[in-house]
Amino acid sequence: MRQRAFFPVKKSTALTTKREDRILVLEPDESLLSSILSALHEVAPEAVVDVAHDLDEAHRIASDESVELFVLDLDAASDSALVRDLRASHPKARTIFLMAEGSNPPSEQSEGPEDVRFLEKPFPDSDFRDLAQTLLQSGEDVRPAQQHRILVIDDSLMLLNFVEEILTEANYDVVTAGTAEEGLQATRQQKPDLILLDYLLPDLPGDEVSQRLSEDESTAHIPVLFMSGFGADLEDAQAKSENILGILHKPFTSDSLLKAVQQNLAREEGAEPAMRSEFTNVVGPDDEEAPAVTSSPLWNEPAPALSQENEQTHSGFGDSDFRAQPQPALFEFGSLANIYFSGDTGFFSFSRALRVIGQEKLTGTLRSAGPRENVYLHAREGKVVLVTTRDAEAYCSEAPVTLVNIDSERVTEARERQSQTGCPLFITLAREDLILRDPALQLVQHYGQKLFAQQWSAPRVRFAFEQTSELPDFTSDIPADDDIEQWMLSTLRFAQVQDLADKANYDPAWIPAYTRDGFERIQKLRLTVAEAQFASQFNGTRSIAQIARNLRLDLKFARLTLFRFVELEIVECWPLAASEKADRGGVFKRLGRSIGIGE
Repeated sequence: MRQRAFFPVKKSTALTTKREDRILVLEPDESLLSSILSALHEVAPEAVVDVAHDLDEAHRIASDESVELFVLDLDAASDSALVRDLRASHPKARTIFLMAEGSNPPSEQSEGPEDVRFLEKPFPDSDFRDLAQTLLQSGEDVRPAQQHRILVIDDSLMLLNFVEEILTEANYDVVTAGTAEEGLQATRQQKPDLILLDYLLPDLPGDEVSQRLSEDESTAHIPVLFMSGFGADLEDAQAKSENILGILHKPFTSDSLLKAVQQNLAREEGAEPAMRSEFTNVVGPDDEEAPAVTSSPLWNEPAPALSQENEQTHSGFGDSDFRAQPQPALFEFGSLANIYFSGDTGFFSFSRALRVIGQEKLTGTLRSAGPRENVYLHAREGKVVLVTTRDAEAYCSEAPVTLVNIDSERVTEARERQSQTGCPLFITLAREDLILRDPALQLVQHYGQKLFAQQWSAPRVRFAFEQTSELPDFTSDIPADDDIEQWMLSTLRFAQVQDLADKANYDPAWIPAYTRDGFERIQKLRLTVAEAQFASQFNGTRSIAQIARNLRLDLKFARLTLFRFVELEIVECWPLAASEKADRGGVFKRLGRSIGIGE
């Protein structure tokens, strides 16, 4: 049975807490629990204290309401993964760990030293009182005396909810917008003190948004802080807009967020003059209070800035005003007649590029840089025809059983032709009647998808789409895949754990949730049973570690399955945003029914 202590309100010299402040105590020893409750009564007489006797009960209590302070006895909290999930679900909560005499603090629970304390049993009541009061007061210290209004502009629902929750809890007035146009309108109407602006928005790039704000007399004075996963590539943005203060590097923790907001508001209020001659204020993983998570499925670590000497090409996804990204010399620009879009996966994902091809029903070739040679994806009217490369060894290094009875010299000749023209060796052999057409088409599809899987798993790949009226003649009798999103999922299934390196090294405590259109898109995909079961676990509150436990999966294989959905931009991961819980339940139940999982 759940035990809750409501302390009677009385006048005292104790710490003044908000009535809704809650403390969760995990302590199986009734005698020690009585002493803890008595001490908390003296320290925070208006707080509500929940008592749990095991970790499962603590999880149930914490999932219902926000918690400001955890008091966890390590004798009852021996499962470090569960404890990590519990703390991750309340990123602003402070924690007191009670440990046995002579034991050492577990390293995995020592992250965030400002918010975590260890107390050895037995301890004097006064030591516990002082420690609890210090931690509760530290939570109050982050709340500014004067409420400032912060506008957050980002197309990620989960990020918006996460930032809104943290800043609202710190007593900021938060306004959110999901597109650039909504953000511009909200700026004029709400007059925020600071704008947190995502650099990649669906309708306008962040630098253009900041430029429009600086050109409008009514908004030019409002400071802007970019939120981005590639800060090293944004140095030109300040030259265009003087209102940009710096970059908050994704992924960021609640502490990094609060620190960035506080510092930049202070700069605008005169505590520190803004340094506008250099792009110096980059807040992120290299900051001294760096987040524990060092990689993210959505926002990679910053890559070296692209060379300014590389040639610039027209457009970004059909937008003539969007700055094109420099292309690698490997692309041989002189031979590309009509570049429809170009960039690299540090700015635009392959998922987004391929969906543009499908939505615009484009015909042409998507060239992306491979280890030694370009990888060519040929598309006809928005459908993928085949993927190939002139590196015949990279395309097919093995000897498929279909080729066992074919003269090795003929196979070598077919490989040499592929190295010259890019025509897959199986098409050459089929045209010479050395193998049947249907097996040849199956091999072309198999090895093409396997080749493109390497592009998904690469850390950063440059690409360009050349729009043409005709494709190479070897594609003429090859049927195209009707569903480009299903084709993408098929290629992602070829990626294996050993291929992904750090790209799928997601923090187990983070929460997967659907992107803005992810729920609608996943219903149209033909999922395997394992993928459907995994997708049924996305409810906005379960961490990656919890999903792995529920499905009895090794964590590395859970990450591999999640990698597919993340690369498709169907799912994103972020620390738990409690405000999403109530909104997402119905959506996830509908998903479970639609794919045959759950009630």
